[in-house]
Amino acid sequence: MLKQLCTTLAFFSFFITPTVFASNWQAKSMDKHIAVIELFTAEGCGLCPPAEKWVKQLPEHGITSDEAVILNFHVDYLDDKKGWVDRFASPVFTNRQKQLARLNLFQTVYTPEFFISGEILHDWRSHGLEAIDFVREFKPQADITLQANKNQNTISVNTKVSVQGEDNEQNSQVYLALTENNVTNKVRGGDNAGATFHHQYLVRAWLGPFKLTKDGKADFDTQISLKKEWKLADMSLVAIVQNMENGYVLQGLALPLKD
Repeated sequence: MLKQLCTTLAFFSFFITPTVFASNWQAKSMDKHIAVIELFTAEGCGLCPPAEKWVKQLPEHGITSDEAVILNFHVDYLDDKKGWVDRFASPVFTNRQKQLARLNLFQTVYTPEFFISGEILHDWRSHGLEAIDFVREFKPQADITLQANKNQNTISVNTKVSVQGEDNEQNSQVYLALTENNVTNKVRGGDNAGATFHHQYLVRAWLGPFKLTKDGKADFDTQISLKKEWKLADMSLVAIVQNMENGYVLQGLALPLKD
């Protein structure tokens, strides 16, 4: 009887071991348009906590990961003005905000600032949910497939993209991001001195642009180094496809990096 039990367990373990223990993930975009929400904020900004709270509470309004991809960028231009250096901020993230502002024909940036699928959203409190629902009514104009695997301290990513429409084929580019949830930090200066933040959708890495071929396709491999303090179980790999002529984000995809 014992021999039979061991044989049975060995039989089932043969089938389940690869899916349980392998650190590899994959996802494909769905046949509906996913809203891409880009928030630009800073820990020294006194107006930013309500914006981060609003994003965190989106699932309570029915906006889940099946409806929206969220990117919380921390910008660095307030570090010298507010008396608090945001350790999550990067000039790369600031450049992304400036890029989106230019695509919307604006010359200035501020915090907190929202963009929904590439378009600036001025009054996020009053019109944020409406804007997300509006964007989701459009058909997706791009297909995205992500495959990722972890080898020691590196994530290897294969990205496949195809876009529809001649204008999108000529003007679109791909960006990748790593985001992390449940990032706690105590702020000791600036407008939020004494507060403890619990950041969600925090952008840790921003890569691109990656160009498409003339027929509107892309198939490329990327290596992303993981830092020791990053918690992989709370991270997601994000891909977005954007038309850089009109700024419209054709599609987004988030791949949680959970075993």
